[in-house]
Amino acid sequence: MKQIMDIAGPKRNVFWINVHIPTETWQNSVNAMLKDSQKKYKNLYIIDWNDYINQHPSWLYSDQAHPNNQGAPKYATFVAQNVLKHAIK
Repeated sequence: MKQIMDIAGPKRNVFWINVHIPTETWQNSVNAMLKDSQKKYKNLYIIDWNDYINQHPSWLYSDQAHPNNQGAPKYATFVAQNVLKHAIK
């Protein structure tokens, strides 16, 4: 994370989509690391796909990770809305 944020620099906004892969043991640790990093870097914005998709499991294929035909446009809209929300400040 430090290397990426150093490359981006403090004047650029960085948007990172957290992970939703409930079948993997590392999901929660990755998302916790991202949340902690957001506290350190004021220009880092975590898009909380994990929380959002937990409310809409029918938008995922049976692997519980990848958006299906119904979920793909929802994913794109969710990401775009979150980027715009922070970019317009």
